Amino acid sequence: MELDEFKIFWSNIQQKEIEKQKLTAETLDTIIMKITNTLTEIQQRNAFWSKLGAGACGALIVVLLANLAMAYFIPHHSQIFGKSIMSVIIMVIFALTTVWFHKWLERIFIVNTNKSLKEVLTKMLADFKRFYLLYNIVYLFLFPAYYYAFIKLFLNRWILSPDTILLVCGGLTIISLMINHWYYKIKYFKKIKILKEDLNELS
Repeated sequence: MELDEFKIFWSNIQQKEIEKQKLTAETLDTIIMKITNTLTEIQQRNAFWSKLGAGACGALIVVLLANLAMAYFIPHHSQIFGKSIMSVIIMVIFALTTVWFHKWLERIFIVNTNKSLKEVLTKMLADFKRFYLLYNIVYLFLFPAYYYAFIKLFLNRWILSPDTILLVCGGLTIISLMINHWYYKIKYFKKIKILKEDLNELS
């Protein structure tokens, strides 16, 4: 939503609340500008990663299904097909889950014009907190499963002991979770802090 549209929406719907809070027009404009700029940056970032993630995950699914089809049609290689099915299923689930999380994050920061700005911000902050918690819980299990499936599917020619595979998967999972946390800390946590400050000003 553009800044001018946001101002009109806020002024028309929230006039009584504005009077209760005794906000001056200048203060209100400043708050709205900060909120709009912050949400615009977040929405643009979400849209970019949602499209990129959907494209990358779509390409991954195509490669996986093509790999599975090749294994199926290779003569006398039924064992390869059987061993590949579970790995492909796990990696497809990983790709679809990633797309779903990107879409969810994108929806969180869409402004609902049927609610007050305080309600919108409160819901956004609560939804993001819920998103980030569930995201980490899911990927705590999904990352090692994905890496295990990847190794079994594409690196099966290497002779690796089960302990080595588990160790590699655990290490890659820790690294992936750390990178994700670093990314969200740099790109989102500062914006979330700004929105919390803006909500406090409105309250």
